Amino acid sequence: MRGEGSLPATLAAAIGARRIIEVGTALGYTALSMADAVPTARVESVEMDGDHAHAARAHIARHHMAERIDVHHGTAEKVLATLVTGAYDMAFFDGFTPTADIVQELRRLLRPGGTLLAGNLILGPDRTVVDSLGDPSRWRTHSLGETAVCVKLP
Repeated sequence: MRGEGSLPATLAAAIGARRIIEVGTALGYTALSMADAVPTARVESVEMDGDHAHAARAHIARHHMAERIDVHHGTAEKVLATLVTGAYDMAFFDGFTPTADIVQELRRLLRPGGTLLAGNLILGPDRTVVDSLGDPSRWRTHSLGETAVCVKLP
């Protein structure tokens, strides 16, 4: 478990993230890795594939982390809209490609100074996402190729 998702886990530990929202659970390895890296963290993860959500919950339970990691089954657009504004220290996007609407929702969920780790930025044609993450009035951003680390500005 510790070797999986090392960048998200390292970032979560570095910022001392207590509440983390993840989009793209898959089998739950990264959620487990972030929860393991920050023993006081609570992780919520969104997975649109029902089979993956079920498998992730089982995997998380086998690691005795079900009380700290919640897997929400549904689309990012629907699930994120139900979550509390400004309640998260870190957001990790690891779905196929973020849309501008998903990035806006993740920004809404982050507290000022919260960190977004956005992956898979080169997989889709939506240039507005990259432009939005690079907006110096909204984010302090560093690009790592197809991934960006963005700190929400007030």
